[in-house]
Amino acid sequence: MLPQSSSYPLHISSSRPFLSIQRSLGDNWLLVKDVEKWGNWITEQLKNDPEIRELYDDDVAVYIGTWEVKCPHCGRWTPAVGNFWLARVKDEKSYKRLAYMKVEPNGEVRIIDLNEIFADVSRAKVSTERGEIVLEGKGYVEKVKKAIESGKIKEEDVKIEGSKVVFRVPKPNIEARKSQLVCLSCGNVIKYVDEDGNHYIEKPRGRDVDFYVKFALKKYHEGDERFARQRLLVKVKVKNKDLIFEPATREDNEKLWKAKEKVREMLEKGDPDVPSEKVAYYQLQPPANFPTLLHGMDTWDKYFNPRQLLTLIKIVRLIRETGKRIEEEKLKEGWSEEKAFEYAEAVATYLSMAMLRYMDFNSVTNHWTISWLFPNQTLASRGITMNWNWCDVYFNVDMTGTFKRFLRSQIRALNYLTSALSSSQRTLADFTENSVKVLQGDATSLNLGEKFDVIVTDPPYADDVPYTELSDFYYVWLKRALSDVENGKLVPRFHKEAFFKRIGPKWVEIKTQWQEFAKKEVSTNPGRFMEDGNKKEKAVRHFENLFSQAFISMREHLKDDGILVTYYAHTDLESWITLIEAGWRKAKLQITRAFPLGTESSQRVTARGKMALDTSVVVVWRKKNEEKEVWASDLEEILTEVGVKSAKEFLSYGHHGLDLLYGVMASVLSEVTKYKAVKSPKGELSVREILERYVYPATINGIVGAIAEDVKAEMLSREGIFYTAYKVLFGNAKVSPNDIILLTLATAVDSSSLLKLEILKKVNGELTLYSPDLLGKKALDTRELQKFIKERDAEKYRNAIDVLHVLEHASLLGASRVKEIKEELKKNHPTEVEEAIAIARLVASYYKNVYSIALGIKDEREIMKRLEKDGLYEVILMDRLIKAVRGEML
Repeated sequence: MLPQSSSYPLHISSSRPFLSIQRSLGDNWLLVKDVEKWGNWITEQLKNDPEIRELYDDDVAVYIGTWEVKCPHCGRWTPAVGNFWLARVKDEKSYKRLAYMKVEPNGEVRIIDLNEIFADVSRAKVSTERGEIVLEGKGYVEKVKKAIESGKIKEEDVKIEGSKVVFRVPKPNIEARKSQLVCLSCGNVIKYVDEDGNHYIEKPRGRDVDFYVKFALKKYHEGDERFARQRLLVKVKVKNKDLIFEPATREDNEKLWKAKEKVREMLEKGDPDVPSEKVAYYQLQPPANFPTLLHGMDTWDKYFNPRQLLTLIKIVRLIRETGKRIEEEKLKEGWSEEKAFEYAEAVATYLSMAMLRYMDFNSVTNHWTISWLFPNQTLASRGITMNWNWCDVYFNVDMTGTFKRFLRSQIRALNYLTSALSSSQRTLADFTENSVKVLQGDATSLNLGEKFDVIVTDPPYADDVPYTELSDFYYVWLKRALSDVENGKLVPRFHKEAFFKRIGPKWVEIKTQWQEFAKKEVSTNPGRFMEDGNKKEKAVRHFENLFSQAFISMREHLKDDGILVTYYAHTDLESWITLIEAGWRKAKLQITRAFPLGTESSQRVTARGKMALDTSVVVVWRKKNEEKEVWASDLEEILTEVGVKSAKEFLSYGHHGLDLLYGVMASVLSEVTKYKAVKSPKGELSVREILERYVYPATINGIVGAIAEDVKAEMLSREGIFYTAYKVLFGNAKVSPNDIILLTLATAVDSSSLLKLEILKKVNGELTLYSPDLLGKKALDTRELQKFIKERDAEKYRNAIDVLHVLEHASLLGASRVKEIKEELKKNHPTEVEEAIAIARLVASYYKNVYSIALGIKDEREIMKRLEKDGLYEVILMDRLIKAVRGEML
């Protein structure tokens, strides 16, 4: 549920295990039925609540809104629109749904729904860069003319060019990074403002200024509404399983303002159900994740519009009431006080989970997804960011993001849990004791009084998102739903240890997790050490210490023959140093097995634009049977053998790229961790020295050696090993300087010399191979490839890479030309020629193997098509070269 003490998944927000409660009670369907029953009761109560009923229209599923500010030029209100698109839905072949909005100078919103005009938009061509939708054909022209005649659209909405119709979608009028907003009424640019409200187009010298929108929103949240306000732009209705977009009316916005008055009254009274707790102020420091703070959103109630806030408060109170009613009901049925309380706690907790999911999709920092046509989550980007098209979601519609939908999901999940009981324990009453325990605890200092056969964990990233601070978004609401109110204050009820701490005879409310638990979280967050001058160094040491303490604690809870399993999906070398330092050096464990296992989505947020593992490396640890040391010179040969052996094994299963790299590296580490220490004539080596001098080289050489063994080839130079390893592990990808460190350390070449030799090329701060792949499909064009060779000065023949590129060009000219150039080059560069052919053989063989095993493609022509589709043009050239060398037809 909520990260309390550390980001290890060993804690929960209560020491009372509600999962085990259901297993100690009667019929195993009872809990499912009661969650459904009381969830429906809450929904009905909300529907019939006069305060809520007057705020929503039953036929509207979602209201899309934004912030608008008063223009300092013309004095009119102008919305900040981050995306004018409402629908841009496409399958693999064509577009299915296209719609957008326009905002007129008078503030009126109009909807341009192309499906309404044309019905079928599958032939539409869309340029998101230019903001153009083009349809070609006389039929489209006729339909546009009819739409203009009927008033669906205006003449200025579309341009007719012969048989083509062109619609232009407005570009966002806010660019926060440029501190710029364009007024949609007068067209002027809005830029900077000083503390007195004076506007400037250029930054004035000697004066502190801020982006006008930030200034306006800060003022709004301080209670000064002269500069900014919230506005609904579009309402989304569901009809016959399709969505209808309509402009939000003045009446719709008046409902929002009416809710604001009700919330203002609650704030003035100091109502405890309004989550006015502070957001962690230091989250403006990296890793920030809270740019909302710059807009004055410094308390959690400010993350919701008044209607959202009022609805959530009503749900909180209904869950609280549900808990009381269930407890009373069970006592009347003859249950003991303890069991009645525990059962009410369980139902209330599951209902609260549905509320939290609804919240995530219903704030002023979520956004409308134009490709899926439903609201996206507030925490979708692993942080809380400003969004200029937020969604206000009606609770009682059957659609992703609604309370009704999440209640159903909760019931389905519970149904699965109860039906998953073993056949020998068909009913909850069959359990004589709890078989599942969910504990709230600190992974660094657990003292459970027992030892385990298996401990499984996913250690945290050093610089991962600030879970403690982020999860306060949920915590402040969960605390209210599961607590009671007395004399205008929250008091303990359910899961009290999660929300209150005992000080003497009293229970004192825990305001936020960041104030109570942040420094117990195993992560690097310098903001938590604002009082320290060297806060960054302090945060790193803090992380390393807690990380090691957690491993020591896990060792203490492990039986002598037990295993600890860690899932690790890190490409940062510092993270691996931390892991080995904690597990091997501090906890005195050894790695006995390591292998890649698919756990990550390649579409996940953390992988976008990065080199990232699609799998986790599963590392199995055991207690060491003996404490022996090894000399580094003896270890080196052993590690090389392990590297080759493990690489061959992983290759046989189709592992490739980074999954292959880190799988082999973990296997090499298993050999290192057998020993107590690695010695050298100068003394004991550090973990960093062991990895950089021995583990990384054994890993890279092992992978290359395993491939080379299969194709009976041999590498001769460090540059050749580097080029081959890069091609095998990264393909044609661009990587950061950090990602390339392992390769340069392993091959004993530095990136600066590789750049000088034009083996590497820097592109927008990233590095990539200076290879024909940079040409794209033009790499298969003889003239373009010849230009590339001249650009690289490859005909200087400085190394095998230069020779390789010249031979690859020859492969496009035919086998006879390859033979001719090969023999000519051999006269002065025999070693480089042999190495170039070896590189080509290694890489081509590797990719054929991967595409055959991992993707199941057996036909070589299909493999070549897939390589071309994936942009691996040099691999195609390498394959042609090898065929030419063998005398095969090209």
